[in-house]
Amino acid sequence: MPAHKLNVSWRVLLAFGVGSMLLDALSNPQTVLPLALAPWTPPPGLTLAFLLLYGLHYAPLLIGVTFLAGMPIYGAPQDWLPALWAAGLLMMGFWGLAALLLKIWRIDPHLGSQRDMTLLMLVAIAAAWLDASVHVFSRSPEAAPDAWAWMADLVNFWVGALIRILIITPLVLVHAGVDWNGWRNWPIWDWSGERAGGLSGGWNLSREAALQGLAIAIALWIIFGFKYTDEFKFFYLLFLPMIWIAMRHGIQGATIALAASHVGINFILGWRGSHAITVVEFQMLMLGLAVTMLFLGMTVSARRAAEERLHQREAELNQAMRLAAAGEMAQAIAHELNQPLSAVANYARASRSMLDDPARHGALLAETLEKIDREANRAGQVMRRLREFFRGGGLRSESFTLAELIDESLSYVKRRVERQNIVFKVVIDDNLPRVNADRVQMGTVLHNLLVNAIDALSAGPESREIEISARLSEANLIQVCVSDNGVGISEDMRDRLFESFATSKPEGMGLGLAISRTLVQAHGGELWLSGSQPTRFCFTLPINSK
Repeated sequence: MPAHKLNVSWRVLLAFGVGSMLLDALSNPQTVLPLALAPWTPPPGLTLAFLLLYGLHYAPLLIGVTFLAGMPIYGAPQDWLPALWAAGLLMMGFWGLAALLLKIWRIDPHLGSQRDMTLLMLVAIAAAWLDASVHVFSRSPEAAPDAWAWMADLVNFWVGALIRILIITPLVLVHAGVDWNGWRNWPIWDWSGERAGGLSGGWNLSREAALQGLAIAIALWIIFGFKYTDEFKFFYLLFLPMIWIAMRHGIQGATIALAASHVGINFILGWRGSHAITVVEFQMLMLGLAVTMLFLGMTVSARRAAEERLHQREAELNQAMRLAAAGEMAQAIAHELNQPLSAVANYARASRSMLDDPARHGALLAETLEKIDREANRAGQVMRRLREFFRGGGLRSESFTLAELIDESLSYVKRRVERQNIVFKVVIDDNLPRVNADRVQMGTVLHNLLVNAIDALSAGPESREIEISARLSEANLIQVCVSDNGVGISEDMRDRLFESFATSKPEGMGLGLAISRTLVQAHGGELWLSGSQPTRFCFTLPINSK
């Protein structure tokens, strides 16, 4: 075993000793029943919790601390050997059960799930039998007249021991991970004091927590306060505030409420001097209450933890989507700026050549500079519109005709079309209505389709043709198609055309069609491949009734 697992902290031993003394002092077992059916003494629940939290190697040290902590209340034992034997046997049993939980079943010591609570419940049943057996059978033979009396004492002690474990162990395990400052933020505390009368500073119980504590007190008063009424008849009333607390505060609230109610019941029973049978009957009821509240509180906490994990996953997903959108925007900007910036560079080189003879090329130089200005403005518009779109999906609608959009797109590729001897054919139905859409984004889509068609004809037939058509396809849709008589699209590319980075061009980025489809869909339309040989891409735009 690694050395760091065998470290021993004096703070842990001191906390165990103080906790044992405090719990013993809260309820002396002799004040309730000679069988030691008090809620805390001896502290099996505290021992099991410390072994689970701080390590199995604390087992022999806790035996010594238990004896030292009990001396101020009970004094030194008259016979050390039986006492040490009983304590050693108990500690060996608790060590084995804690090892089963940690090493074999591998539960979370802080009880993070229903599985952890269920396994702890099973171990608590076995630990209670061990505790009851050691204490009952270690008494003198004269303590019980016959075997039935021994069995009755064993069952009674087992019930009390099981309650002690179910109350103390979950209470310590659940709250051990909360540091002192962390209690300020727990729901029952109002650090600002605004919910507790407006006083500032100090720890003030919230109104809800005060009402919950008052509800437990009222339930106990109704159960025990009526002199001529059987108190068992109204025990179910204690379930009401307990359920309220468990539903509001989960397992954290349920463990505190169980401890408070159990101390209250044992105090009342000791104060009234109740008969042993009455004590056992109440412990049976408390056992049912403890099991119910622990599982209910754990269910609420597990559900809230699942909701928190879901919200965290949603936040992570949103962050991932924002990062993906940012990456897509960067890719889109890089892709869309490639054409205008290349044109600006070409025009700039041509202008520099014309400066050698400005008198001869003056008019052409002015025209080229105007084209540089136009391409630079188009690059700026594309970047701004794409940035707006990917940031919030915003569209800047304008009213225009399809003829205007087509003419504007053709003007950007006119010089390249002339160099490659490509014939353009434009077919537009008469009386097409105007559309309201983002003109820059729709121009980007049409420009991408035209550039793809021109690239497809670069190694195509001698007779090169591109056709642009626009017609009314449905009552509220206009269909625009771009087709070319190039080599077509290969079979393996057809299913991947609109995926990012899917391209058949040696220097292509594979983003044009993906971005174009996104822009068209943002307007309520669709973009698809209508034919592969010859290649024909079509997209639709809804007609704005305005």
